[in-house]
Amino acid sequence: MRNTTDAPSTSNAGSPLSSVKKNPCGKFIGRRQKEIIINLYKYKIAEERSINVKEMVKLLSKETGIGQKTIQTTISDYKNAKPIQSPNRKKVRLTFKDKVDDFERNAIRKKVHDFWFGRQVPTLDKILISVNSDPTLNTYERTNLNNLLRDLNFTHCKRGRNSALIERDDIVLWRTNYIQDIRKYRQEGRTIYYLDETWTNIGECMKKISVDNPTGKAKRLIIVHIGSEEGFVNGGLLVFESKKGSANYHDEMNGDSFFDWIKGVIPLLKDNSIIVMDNAPHHSVKVERCPTTSWNKAEIESWLEQKGEEQKPLNKVALMDIVNQIKPQFDKYVIDEYIKSKNMVVLRLPPHHSELNPIELAWLSVKNYIKMNNSTFKLSDVKKLVIEAVNACGPEKWKKFVSHVIDEEKRFWDIDFVVEEVMENLNFVS
Repeated sequence: MRNTTDAPSTSNAGSPLSSVKKNPCGKFIGRRQKEIIINLYKYKIAEERSINVKEMVKLLSKETGIGQKTIQTTISDYKNAKPIQSPNRKKVRLTFKDKVDDFERNAIRKKVHDFWFGRQVPTLDKILISVNSDPTLNTYERTNLNNLLRDLNFTHCKRGRNSALIERDDIVLWRTNYIQDIRKYRQEGRTIYYLDETWTNIGECMKKISVDNPTGKAKRLIIVHIGSEEGFVNGGLLVFESKKGSANYHDEMNGDSFFDWIKGVIPLLKDNSIIVMDNAPHHSVKVERCPTTSWNKAEIESWLEQKGEEQKPLNKVALMDIVNQIKPQFDKYVIDEYIKSKNMVVLRLPPHHSELNPIELAWLSVKNYIKMNNSTFKLSDVKKLVIEAVNACGPEKWKKFVSHVIDEEKRFWDIDFVVEEVMENLNFVS
């Protein structure tokens, strides 16, 4: 006689099967739930060998509250002797910073600058009202906006009860030096190239259309290119499929792959030219690591000794002071040094100043072309559209993009003088 007392329980005693709580759609099921499904399956098969798979799946789904597709997959894995494992519960989650794109950041910073240009002192509350009343921008809580402004390198300058939003001195200096340098290079007649990366989903189109995707993830292409007033550089385009599914497309590149790309691009550029880029991690791999405060004292002493620096017994703070004095000799980027060896110069944009890079406007043109012409939503077809869009974005458009950026440079140059003037008149001290 078959012992039926070992049949696995799927509900509370006395509870009908119909009362089993349904597993929410999309919710992970763990190892224990999979074991229950398999034990139920083995029990049902032993009870009634003639039952077909479809009926079995329906029955187990009803008794456990778990979806039929999950039941079927679990049984299939069991039959194929795959080990029972809990699923990978890690999901790509956008941070608050990731949810705010560069164009929105630029618009918010411009709100702050507009107050200064109007000779009014911008405060957090004023910016909050201005941003939240703008229908083209997102709505922010006060704390989130404050954190975003801090990420945009704004700080609060206080005098008594008054508080003004100003940009950090190091950012103002970086921007001033950048504008001075790029103006000098233009006067010298040197060709200025701008590079950057972007991405596009294969489902990009003008109308909202549902595109079937069996993987549940939107496939996308990463695009890397470089251009000047003469247009995108012929032969400089790199397009590849995103593999990581990261929230940040910069994660798809690393120092080695970017270096390989730039080595292939350099021969396509004019001699004695300038290459403008941002400070993404893969653009900023160091030739060698320099000590930071996270290093222990022995490591700092060893590094200084290798550099020929003799030290008396000193504390860590004093050792780091010596490091900071000699650091500029060694704190160099691999990319910058390579490009310098090719008789070219790297000019680095200040952090979060994408509006000073005309390639951002070129990306808008490229993405708009893809949206207007994408009808198949196939990876190979979208890749062809990328190439067509790049070819359509020629010198005429690039000249307009660069001209717009030159106007932006002037606005940034002027704002720093205006802030100084207003601060002095109101007797603010930074």
